[in-house]
Amino acid sequence: MPYREGKLWRGSVMVGGVRSTAMFDTKGAARRWEDRERSRLKSSSRNKTATDLLTLCNKYCDYVEPRLTPKTFWEKKTLCRAVLAEWGNIPVDSISPEMVSDFISKQAQTHTNNIANRQRKNLLAMWNWGHKLLSIVNNPLVNIDPLPHTTKVQYTPPQKDVLQVLAATTREERIFLNCYLQTGARKMEIFSLTWEDVNFEAGTIVLKTRKTRGGVVRRDVLPMSRELREDLKWWWENRPVKDPVWVFVYNNPDSPWHGKPFSHRQKFMKGLCKRAGVKAFGFHALRRYVASILADKEKVSSKVIQRLLRHQSIATTDRYIQRINSDLQATVDLLKTTPESPCKITCKKDGKSGEK
Repeated sequence: MPYREGKLWRGSVMVGGVRSTAMFDTKGAARRWEDRERSRLKSSSRNKTATDLLTLCNKYCDYVEPRLTPKTFWEKKTLCRAVLAEWGNIPVDSISPEMVSDFISKQAQTHTNNIANRQRKNLLAMWNWGHKLLSIVNNPLVNIDPLPHTTKVQYTPPQKDVLQVLAATTREERIFLNCYLQTGARKMEIFSLTWEDVNFEAGTIVLKTRKTRGGVVRRDVLPMSRELREDLKWWWENRPVKDPVWVFVYNNPDSPWHGKPFSHRQKFMKGLCKRAGVKAFGFHALRRYVASILADKEKVSSKVIQRLLRHQSIATTDRYIQRINSDLQATVDLLKTTPESPCKITCKKDGKSGEK
């Protein structure tokens, strides 16, 4: 049904989850266009060559692989295998909202609502891509809402635990951790750090991330603290493996990855925490720790922390900041239920006077 926008009329048609709109001078022209457009979309949907699910999955994976981090790509590839196992290689247009809803419900029963919602989000992204590049009209996820779920509070270590871990490190391990603590970097940003990214004269460091729309690599130039600058200078002069361009590499001569950059260090933080005798935490917890310590102890604004962490949304930064609410201490102290000098009330008890 056409509706007015200012002095014009907007025609709007949705077929198979795909919406088309256009502007017209009169309501009648907009209604006639809606009739023609609805017929065209339905005809296109009937006459187009059907795309099967396997083709959609393969082409989508080929498209996103160079644009996403390995972890995110693995997640999407795993989802494709799951839906192929559930539905088989059927035409994409034959997949109904009910089938998708049943699949998401099974994922929630097998795993959690959070995982099921992530699967829904990835499916929706694949169908939207298929609509743009493969002209897939039907979108069975349009009216499927996320499942209710609880947001898990991610652990942020207290300052004393971080200091204990630093005290338990070797010089090399401490420099590696300082790269995170002095920049708030993501795990892979330090793994992929090269000596070209470190400018000792300018006192800057370049962090590269693919956490962007479309997976385009973004380069962010940050100032180095004096401590980090001195640490990296020492590491440049004393690093055991001189040839690699990466700052941190495997340096075990017997390892097949000798001289190559880290792709993961799953046992590194767990081992350090065990050595220090504190609750285990990972690399990403250090990023949350940086945000929290700056906000709570140093009173740095969320906007400045957002620039340091390089979040595109301030809402993301706010989720990282886990304040201990020390600024509310004076306020909650006002909520006393016991007077400073309790009144002593004399009463009779067993025929004797006493204090109540």
